[in-house]
This record gives sequence, structure tokens and C-alpha cells, in this order.
Amino acid sequence: MEAGAQELGQLDSPRHTELIVHESERAEIVVSTPEKSVNILTRECFQEFREHFAILKAKPGIKTLVIYSKKPGVFFAGADLNEIYAMKSKDEAFSLVQEVQDLFNELESLPQVTVAAIDGICMGGGLELALACNYRVCSNSPKTKLALPEVMLGVLPGAGGTQRLPKVLPLLEAIKMITSGAAVDSRKALKIGLVSDVMPSERMLEIVREKLKDGSYKRWDRKQKFSESLLRMKPVRSFIFSQAKKQILAKTKGFYPAPLKALSVVERTASTDLKTGLSIEAAGFVELATGPVAKNLMGIFFADEELKKTRGVGAHEAPDFKPKKIDRVGVLGAGIMGGGISAVAAKRGIQVRVKDISEESLGTALKTANDLFKRDFQRRKIDLAEFQKRKFRISTSLEWQGFRQMPLVIEAVVEKMEVKVQVLKELEALLSPDAVIASNTSSLSISQMAAQLKNPQRMVGLHFFNPVPIMPLVEVVRAEQSSPEAVMQTLAFARALGKKAIVVKDRPGFLINRILMPYLIEASHLRQDGYSVLQVDKAATRFGMPMGPFRLLDEIGLDTAAKVADTIASAFPHMKVLPLIHELAKKGYLGKKNGKGFYEYDAKGKSKGVRSDFSTAPQDPSAATDSLIQDRLILPMLTEASMALEEGVVETIQEVDFGLIYGIGFPPFHGGLLKWVSSEGERNILDRFNVIHNATKGRLMVAKDLVQRVKSEQAYYPSA
Repeated sequence: MEAGAQELGQLDSPRHTELIVHESERAEIVVSTPEKSVNILTRECFQEFREHFAILKAKPGIKTLVIYSKKPGVFFAGADLNEIYAMKSKDEAFSLVQEVQDLFNELESLPQVTVAAIDGICMGGGLELALACNYRVCSNSPKTKLALPEVMLGVLPGAGGTQRLPKVLPLLEAIKMITSGAAVDSRKALKIGLVSDVMPSERMLEIVREKLKDGSYKRWDRKQKFSESLLRMKPVRSFIFSQAKKQILAKTKGFYPAPLKALSVVERTASTDLKTGLSIEAAGFVELATGPVAKNLMGIFFADEELKKTRGVGAHEAPDFKPKKIDRVGVLGAGIMGGGISAVAAKRGIQVRVKDISEESLGTALKTANDLFKRDFQRRKIDLAEFQKRKFRISTSLEWQGFRQMPLVIEAVVEKMEVKVQVLKELEALLSPDAVIASNTSSLSISQMAAQLKNPQRMVGLHFFNPVPIMPLVEVVRAEQSSPEAVMQTLAFARALGKKAIVVKDRPGFLINRILMPYLIEASHLRQDGYSVLQVDKAATRFGMPMGPFRLLDEIGLDTAAKVADTIASAFPHMKVLPLIHELAKKGYLGKKNGKGFYEYDAKGKSKGVRSDFSTAPQDPSAATDSLIQDRLILPMLTEASMALEEGVVETIQEVDFGLIYGIGFPPFHGGLLKWVSSEGERNILDRFNVIHNATKGRLMVAKDLVQRVKSEQAYYPSA
């Protein structure tokens, strides 16, 4: 604090903000949410801001105001989602959004020159607060990201974001930020005019204070931007918004109402005054915030936050163990999976040593990783220095050099038990006793592998999904012999890679592939019953799945899918696998990887449509048939999920839903498989299950847990 500074409005209880006045003319509001790692806009925070603004209005001698965070790497993480999620009525939602709008209007009307000094993340309500200031400046820290991510949680910016951002940015940039929720870094923020200056983190406040003191930042009125003049031209405006709507529908397929509603609000308020615009924005926010999609998306967010806190083992196990940071890792196998794992690790700053028996394979793995890094560089997500660093973090070898001191090694060789065991035995002889060995198998028994080791406690599974750089989920597989320390260390490593991680019990197919398998198997039965490939796939995507089962089989590879199906079905006889996939694989139809499967593909892997011999006319194009296909695909997954829960493959219902959303893309707007069941009603789902049970002559088993829940009137999610 400078000489002559005084603190105003302090209370004995922990405060979210402090108002500090320097030399009677320069004010600063310092933000630091108590007992949180990030700053959150809560009702307590709003009240404190109101108190500060009242003081500033009453003291015209104060000429400037800077708002900044005391917490390093974060300005504001956004509003308190708990308050939004807890809202039951539209009146509650409207009261909250109006309170924040009024507060930011007060900020905008203050007599002082106002500056938001942003260092670190600035999300949602935090950016809306900054937009109400005269100036926004930010640090050049790589942690600095600015966004309005509300649409990702099923709502729209409700504190003036849809009104102020289009007056600051070019129209297309504003629409993109509002309807996509995408973040911009400091460089992009400066380029598009979201901030007026980018400064070094260490000196940002010092520079801002100097500029305010010498009058570099002056009071100004908002002038008409080029984007506003565009909006006044009706043909241009109509074209821009119609194109934006097409792009949103192509991406969301109409399942997510928030982006379209946000776009509509921007369009409707383009020529209105701020008061009218805020009223329309508030109505849009209220409509979305009290709807089921927003509740489901926020529920997923909360589940994610809770799972990040879990240790992956029982509370009584290894209570004092703390995982260490892994800065180097070994990868055995330079195939598609090994190359992907190496790229993801190098991207996160981890040194990677890749071993294979083929020089060609090692070269392919390096090319795969380098292509990913080059793409980030070309898209300006990283600079040249970071591009070079990532490349040189990966080294390769045909021998075991460089593995002796590895704290963790990931085996990703061919999916054959005898090959994996041989490699693991060789590896164990080299490693230090406390090193962890993880297998990336998708279906083989981790416990069986561990049994072949001298120290089986160090063995775990680490199941990545393909393609590794894109798929967010990993399953940490706890074998019968796995020590709690090995599980916790592997879980911490998976999270350090930026992955969503769940700990699963070692059962065939683990959790995700086991639940997915009935979806894929039933597609063959539907085909046998006379339904076309396209009809089945379209029914699945109309439900919200990212792709239909036949298209997914092509993506996986029909030969791979056949092997996994055999492994899982051998453990669960109720899964009746038809020979269709095996027959196609034997004929050389392997799916996307060789250009022919249920669909045909060009040289770049783009689909050319369903193969002619699979394009027979559908039995019945009616919606009723569509619904029946969906039930036959989705409800058998419920049977498998309930059995997995009963066997303790995972501990909670939330882990099942979370895993399916991030592992196979189960529609997030449904909230997960079991959340969808509760939303539809357990009784309703049971009745529909009985229909397909009878239609398949008892082949599709009704989930016993579902029957019991209906009898006891116990929902998977009681509040759904």
C-alpha cells in the first residue's frame, strides 16, 4: 500500500473485496474470495461492491478506479454456479440476474475512470464486470484467458455480456465468443479489441497506476463501433445472423438451446437501448437457467469438480500418501495409442521416452506427435519456442536405455496377453522397486498381467480412449493386487495430463467398453431384423449420440471391435454377439482405417456414404420405429451399467454417467445414462424395457436394479 493510502468499508469478518484509496484520488478494489483458490462472484461479493460504489459516488475527488485480483493467475472464475443451480423458479432466476445487471450498471456509471486489470482467468461474470469498466488491460501470462462460457453450462451471459460485448468487439467476434463460449488469450484479446493493453504480469499494476496518474487513461463515452454500424444495415445484419444460426445448428444439432437463444438475444437487441436490451437478456437467461438442459450440464460440471477431489481409493487406505509430480514417463509401443499418449504427455511438459522394436514405428509416432504440435502452432495456440520444446521432449529408442529411472512406464504394445506379459517382465527387471507400471489395454485383465510380475502391487491399468489427444476420459484400472499408492499415483498422473479420470475395478471391458458393447452388438441384431445401417445410425444420432453404432464400429475398426466383443462377451454370456462384424473383418472390411466398412471412405478418411450392400430400405420410417430402435440401443446399456454398479466396478451412479459422457460421448444434455432414466421416469423406462424384452423374445434382459427401484419408488436421481 502506498504512503497516504487508507482502507474503507472493512469489517471484522473475512471480506471478498477491499476498497483502497491512495492519496485521496486514486481508488483500487482488490478481490480475494476467502477460503477459495479462485475468485467467485457471490451475493456477498455483490453486496461489498455496492458498498464500494456508494462510497465512490459520494467522493467526486476520487478520479480513478482499478479493479484487480489478489490471487495469482485468476481475476474471476465467474458467478457462483451453486446459486444458479439451486434456483427453482423463474422469479428466483430473474431476481438474481437483475441484481447483477443493476450492479454492473452502477459500475459503468461511476464518475471515475475505471480499469479492470486482468491477470489470469477471467470468465463469465468476471468478464461482464470488466466490460462495464472504461478500460480492460491484461497480463501476458499464459494463464490469462477471457471468455463468456455460459452457453457451455446451458445458459447465456446474463449480466450484460450480450449487450456490452457487441459494442466492444467486431460483430462476428462478439457472436463467436457469446455463442461458443470459447476463450481468447491475451494476444487475441488485444487483436480483437477486447483489451486495450497487454502487460507483463509482474509490472501490470505498476504500469496501470502510472498511466492513470499521468492521465493516459481518460474518461470517455462509448462511441459507435464499426460492428454497430453494420448492425444498422438490415441486409448485412440478416446475413450475418442467418449464417451464424446455420453454423450453430450444424454443431449442436438443435439439442442445446443456449447458443441459439444467445444469438437471438444479440440479434433482437442490436438496435435497442441498454435498458431494453438487458431486460431481453434477463428473460433469455431465466428461460434457460430453469430448463432441464442447463440443470444437466451444471450437474456434470459439479460431478467433475467432485471427482477431481477423490483419491481413487478408500479413505482408510494409505491416508498419509501424497502422489509425487511425474516429470518423465516411459511409453512402450509406438503405435497409434503410444504415439498419442506421448504427444499428450509432451504437451503437458513431461519428458517422454518411447520404445519399440521397429524404427519405422518410432518414426510414425514422432510424426503423429509433431503433426499435432504443428497444428497448434499453425492455429497460433502456441509460439515457435513452445513448438520446439514439445518436439524435443519426446525421445525414442529400440533398446531399454533411459528406462531405469522412470517413475512410471505405460505399456501400449499389441493387444495380446502373451506379448504384453513378456514385455512387462523385461521392463520390471529394469525399474526401481517403487516405479509404477501401467497397461493401456482396452479389454485384457490387469490382474492376470500383474500375477506374472515379482511385484504385482505396482501394476495398474491406464486405459486411454482413441484418439488419445481428443478423448478426455481415462480409466485407471485397479487390479486385485494393485496397491493404493500405485492407484493414487496413476490417478494423479492422469489428471496432470489434463484428462478426466475415474478409477474402475478390473472386470472385462472395465466400465465404459462393457456398457458400450450392448449398443454395438444390438446394431447387428437390428440389421438382422431388417433395419438399414443408415436408419439405425440416424435413430442413434437423433437421440443425441455423436455417431451411430455402425459408424462407430468403422471408427474403432471392425477387427478391433470383433476382438473386444469376444473378450467381453466371453465373460458375460447374456451378450449375444452375431457373426456379422467378424465376417466383414475376415473379408478385409476393417472400417475407416482401410477405407471400407459399413461406410465407404475417401483417401482422407471422409465418409462417402453407406456401402451399397448395406443401404437397403428401412422397414418403417415412422417416429415410432425410431423410438423403438433407440430403446433397443440404449436400454441394454442400462442393464450393463446396473450390473457394473452391483459388482462395484465403480462406486457411484455419478461416476457411471460421468464416464459415459466423457468416454463415449453419451449426450451431455441428457445428463448421463442414469440421469436420463430418472428424467424419463423409472416406471416409464421399465415399461419400454418390457416391450423390447418381449420383442427380442427375452434376449434383451431387463435390468434387475431398475425393477427393484420401480417397486421401491427409488429413483437414480431423486430430484430429476
